[in-house]
Amino acid sequence: MSSRLSNAYIKDGRTKNYNARRVHDYSSTLPERSTTKPRRTMLFKTLFTSSSINISGFNRNWIVIIPLLCITGLNVRNLCSLRLISRNYVRRIRSPTAATSLRKASVIPSNTCLTADECNDARQQLGLTEFEIGNFSKYGCFRRGSVAFWGQPSISLHVEQMIAPLDDDNSRIHCSHKRPQNSSPWPGVAWLMSFPNSGTSYTGALIRSSSLTATATNYGSANLLNQTSQMLFDWSPVGPFMTDPKSAFNLPKNGTYILTKTHCGGYCFGCPPKHYVQTQAEFRDDCLTSDFLDVFGGKQKAMYDASIVDKAVHLVRDPFDNVVSRFHLKRNQKQGNATWLAVYPNSIEGFRNFCAYVNTRLHTAEEKVPVVGEKSNINVLVKYREQIPCYSDFVRYVLWHNHAIETFDELGIEQMTLYYENYGINHRETTAKLFQFLGLTHESEGDHFRGSERYYRGYFTSDEIEAVEELVKDIASKETWNLLNHYFD
Repeated sequence: MSSRLSNAYIKDGRTKNYNARRVHDYSSTLPERSTTKPRRTMLFKTLFTSSSINISGFNRNWIVIIPLLCITGLNVRNLCSLRLISRNYVRRIRSPTAATSLRKASVIPSNTCLTADECNDARQQLGLTEFEIGNFSKYGCFRRGSVAFWGQPSISLHVEQMIAPLDDDNSRIHCSHKRPQNSSPWPGVAWLMSFPNSGTSYTGALIRSSSLTATATNYGSANLLNQTSQMLFDWSPVGPFMTDPKSAFNLPKNGTYILTKTHCGGYCFGCPPKHYVQTQAEFRDDCLTSDFLDVFGGKQKAMYDASIVDKAVHLVRDPFDNVVSRFHLKRNQKQGNATWLAVYPNSIEGFRNFCAYVNTRLHTAEEKVPVVGEKSNINVLVKYREQIPCYSDFVRYVLWHNHAIETFDELGIEQMTLYYENYGINHRETTAKLFQFLGLTHESEGDHFRGSERYYRGYFTSDEIEAVEELVKDIASKETWNLLNHYFD
C-alpha cells in the first residue's frame, strides 16, 4: 500500500496504526498526536482531558481553538470525520472570500458522502472491507476496486471538489438517508404541497390544534429549539424537520402520516424567469430540498431521499386570491418602510400600483427566457404584460401547478387535492377528508377558519379576468386546467 494513500487504514471496520502516523477512533475521538512533537503536544495538553468529544456540546468556542491547533501542528482536518460537524466546520473557518463563494454553491444532494463516517457506512453497505483515510489527490468519498477511500479536504476546499465525478479507475461512493429496514415505518410523510399564500399556515395549524399531533416542514431554519433545527427522523439529518419544536405536540401514531410543508421551487415573487422557469427534475429536487441550521448556527441546504415521502396534499387556491395575497405578504415584509407602504397601501389601488411597477421591471429578461404555451409559439410573458396586473405571478402559479401534478406521477405518491375555499364552504366535511387521508382523529375543535372574507376577484376587471383565463389555457397542462377551470365558470 502506498504511503501517500493513507494516514489511517481500516479493515473490517477497525482502524489500525498505519506507518506509525496516528491512531484514529473513527466515530468519536480526536486523532492521537504523534510523539515527534512533544513540545507542541504539551502546550495544548490542558485543552483535552480525553480524546473524546461530545458532538452535542460542540460550540462556537472551538472556532477559536481549532485555528490555534492548526498552528501547533495538530492536523485538525480529522475533525471532518466527526458526524454532523464535518463540512460545517470546514465552512466556518475558511476565508471570507472562499466562504462567500461556497454559500453560492448548488444544493448538496442527500446521496453525496461529505463526511468520513458516512463514507465508512456506505462502503460497509457495498461490502467493501478496506477503507483508507488520507491526503489523496481526489477528495471526498470514492472507491478503487475493492477499497474505499476518503480524501481529506483542505481548509479552502469547495464542496464541489468533494462530489465531482471521477475518472480512470476511481468512482464516487454515494450515501442516502433512507428509512432503515429495522425502524418503524410510522409516521409516514405526507407533503403539504402548495404555491405560497395558498393557506399553508392555516392547514398546518388546523392539524396541530385539532389532532394534537405535530407537523413537519422542509424549512427547519425557521423552526428552532435551542437555536437548532430538530430532525423529524434521527436517520435523516437533512430533513424533514419538526414544525414549532417548542410545542408539546407528539408525533402522529402508527398508521398515520405527518403533514410536511414544502413549497418546492419556482415561486419567487418579482424575480426574472430564469429563477422560476424550471425543468421537471429541478422542481422535484426543490420539493425534496430542506434548509436548516447546523451546529454552528449556519444555514445549510440539502436534499432528503424521495423514498421518505408517501403521500401529498395538493393545496390549491383561487389564482386571483393567491396573487393578491402575495402582495399582502410583500407589504408585511416591508413593515418599517413607511415610504413603500404609503405608495402601495393595502387596497385595490395599492395592489394595482404595485403591479404596474412589477409589470415594467423585467421585459428584457422575459424576452431572453420566454414562456411559450403548447397551443402557440407566442411568449406569454410578452403577450399578457399589458393585459393583466402582476401577469408574471399568474405565469408562476400555473407553471408551479403543472410541475406539482407531474411530481406526484413521477414519484408515484398518493395525493389528494384540497381547495382552500372549501374550508369556508363546508369546513367540517373538508377537514374530515383531510384527517381521513392522513389517518388522524379529531381530538379538539381546532382553529376556526377566518378566510371566508378574503376573496379578491374584485381587484380585477372583467377583461383582466378573461385574459387570465386565456393565459391559464395557454400554458396549463391538461391536468392543471382540469384542476383550475372551475375558477373561470
